[in-house]
Amino acid sequence: MKTHDKFFGVVEGFYGKPYTFAQRRNLIAFLAACALNTYVYAPKADPYHRKRWSLPYPVAMMRQFEKLLSVCDRHTIHCNFALSPMVHPDVRKIIKKAKSMMRTGMRHFSLLYDDIAVPLSRETAYEQAHSANELFTFLTSEIKNPVLFFCPTQYRGFKKTDYCTTLSEELCRDIHIFWTGKHVVSKAITTGDISKIAMLLKRKPLIWDNLFANDYIPDTILRFPYRNRSTAIMRTTAGILLNPMNQYEQSKPLIHTAAQFINNPMCYVPHRAWKKAQAIPRRNSYQSLISMNT
Repeated sequence: MKTHDKFFGVVEGFYGKPYTFAQRRNLIAFLAACALNTYVYAPKADPYHRKRWSLPYPVAMMRQFEKLLSVCDRHTIHCNFALSPMVHPDVRKIIKKAKSMMRTGMRHFSLLYDDIAVPLSRETAYEQAHSANELFTFLTSEIKNPVLFFCPTQYRGFKKTDYCTTLSEELCRDIHIFWTGKHVVSKAITTGDISKIAMLLKRKPLIWDNLFANDYIPDTILRFPYRNRSTAIMRTTAGILLNPMNQYEQSKPLIHTAAQFINNPMCYVPHRAWKKAQAIPRRNSYQSLISMNT
């Protein structure tokens, strides 16, 4: 059911304590065993990702990224580095940061403008689209088949604002736009929902799925399967990226159920998927997961 030009996996995009690099390397192996293909690095608490985004990473962290990319290459996982330039994007500094990350081997990038205090105006959309287009032009000149994801400030719902209309017109068609559904945490995503947002964005949306996120309820461990997603999501979107819980090990069965849906949506039964997935964190074996995809 999956196609090679779509993106399925995890976006580490939550607030609160980020995963460790050891957990991320473990996650990459887990994603590969689940037949998923993408990991996006976007932890809100990393100051070099958001608050101090224009500053270069310390040497020690750059080495960690190199190790992470090596694991991604070994498991054929797309590793995507996300940057949040906040309210006033500086194109020169954005490209400079991308250049530094490219030295680690990074080839996929995201530009995130979520959760910032800006008006949903034409001017804001022009400024953000310009920064993304310039970054994509640079990446195209340096990388074969570059990938760029974009998270707009208006990343949920269907309201036809000046911001959204302008962004859909100005943003390069090859840049994928994140969308979380009708709400920040959408209990359901229907065929009609996808159709509405695709018309508004003038392209297939890339689903940033917060169904399993718990940073807004950090003391609550979620225990339920992937559910209430239309099977049409596989053909009418650019992919699905799950924003998991802050608790890495407890997130594995949740991710596993989503992987079952992604790999075989027409035969997916949530309660059966949950039963199959619950044992995953208790066994340190990924080979057994591959059987579900054969």
